[in-house]
Amino acid sequence: MLEDVLRDNCGLDPARPVLAGVSGGPDSLCLLDVLHTAGYQVIVAHFNHKLRPEADLESAAVAGRARTLGLPFVTDSADVRLWAGEQGLSIEEAARTLRYRFMFAAARTHQAQAVAVGHTAEDQVETVLMHFLRGAGLAGLKGMEYHTLLPVFDVEIPLVRPLLSLWRADTEAYCREHGLEPHFDASNADETYFRNRLRHTLIPELEKYNPRFKEALVRTAQALQGDYAVLQADVEAMWEEAVTGTGDGWVAFNQLLLAACEPGLQRNLFRRAGELLRPRGRDIGFEALERAAAFARNPAGKQVDFVNGLYLFAESGMVYLTAYEADVSFGDWPQVGQPSAVSGQRLEMGNGWVLTAEEIPASPEDWSKNTDPWSAWLDADLTAGGLTVRARREGDVFHPLGMGGQTVKVREFYINVKIPKQARKKWPLVCVGKDIVWVPGYRIAHPFRVTGKTKRVLYLNLKKIRADT
Repeated sequence: MLEDVLRDNCGLDPARPVLAGVSGGPDSLCLLDVLHTAGYQVIVAHFNHKLRPEADLESAAVAGRARTLGLPFVTDSADVRLWAGEQGLSIEEAARTLRYRFMFAAARTHQAQAVAVGHTAEDQVETVLMHFLRGAGLAGLKGMEYHTLLPVFDVEIPLVRPLLSLWRADTEAYCREHGLEPHFDASNADETYFRNRLRHTLIPELEKYNPRFKEALVRTAQALQGDYAVLQADVEAMWEEAVTGTGDGWVAFNQLLLAACEPGLQRNLFRRAGELLRPRGRDIGFEALERAAAFARNPAGKQVDFVNGLYLFAESGMVYLTAYEADVSFGDWPQVGQPSAVSGQRLEMGNGWVLTAEEIPASPEDWSKNTDPWSAWLDADLTAGGLTVRARREGDVFHPLGMGGQTVKVREFYINVKIPKQARKKWPLVCVGKDIVWVPGYRIAHPFRVTGKTKRVLYLNLKKIRADT
């Protein structure tokens, strides 16, 4: 039966090596013996977390077992407690990260087809319950699978869990029947760890309501895995239809098609895009996905933060998910080269962007309600010296409206309002002499605002009127 699981569920090829993570406990010793008995070329990997006095003895025992079987053995160690403190992680999370980094690096060095670990049905129950308590969608509630990719560790080598259908009692029985002598981790009884509190306190309490609670939760996870597979097929189909392009650090969606999707499909499209752009980033939570889906339905405003150094903006009927360090000009951002004077009430700035200037009578009904970031209403008498448009210069300062006349460096202003990094160098500034009167798309300068004393108003508008040729 397990040989079928290795081949059919885990997708393993007996002709290629497999790296097995072996702690020395009953689950991992059972895994090692099953793989070896089935004829796989096994590389035994052990990571010493240095968390318990007996850790070195357990490492030596695993090395001895590898020698007995005539299998290659690789090992590494780290002060997990120290590293967890340095990184601001829990002991559990730090141990998992360091252990998996080691195993996947070793798998690549030894050209292993997969990393195999000894997760059992009990681990599945605890994992699903942890995800539920912390708040998770379908991707979390479906639990662990026999075969999965963890891009944060390796984008090609899969993690496989051949024992996922076995219970812990099954692996312990296997060890007894085959004369294996596992070590039992005393820290598994330490309820300062979240997973241990679930195992020893919460799950027994839930079993009072349903004696077969664990079996029920495993069945639920299996059912949700099927539902998740169906959803992923829909995601794949919509991805092919709605994604209009991808590049180095960005993904572009057709906004109308994206807005027409169900919110759940929108969230999964953004999850996929985020994982494509940041394969080694932290998990993308529900709040970030819902924020992105809401933006897709109504892309009001200039841009919104996503997660992992990514953000969203809408432009020309497209919704872009992009990295801050990416080149996001795409020919759609206003950019300026040499300083140019605005003459004849019009300036063509290139790549289809045109700035127009029109003097109109003061009308509070117009300028006081302006919500268009690409339009500005200024006191015409204060701009009589003539307008020029240029890019930022070193040392430029600005008096943003709403800051009571306080100045801010233009460089800092660009960062604060999150103008894309690659667009900052040539972002247009509308000036009168040395004074900046407007940062198009963002803010006018406080000294040039329209007030009750204004007699004439200068209306500025910047827009893209054609595609760049």
